[in-house]
Amino acid sequence: MTREEYLKVFKRENNVSDLFGADFAKVGTEIVDLLKEKDLTHDQAYASLQYAYNLIKYESNFLKL
Repeated sequence: MTREEYLKVFKRENNVSDLFGADFAKVGTEIVDLLKEKDLTHDQAYASLQYAYNLIKYESNFLKL
């Protein structure tokens, strides 16, 4: 699997809206801050987000969503 194929599922451009309450933006900011601390490249950061998304889907039966 190539990077482009992996990143295709998690698109780079998203429209952020206030549909999910106040906490989702705070959590998103915390995630971005963590990615910055790890000094990842742009593609590595998106790959990490894709991995997290896949992991959330896999563990969805165990998470309070």
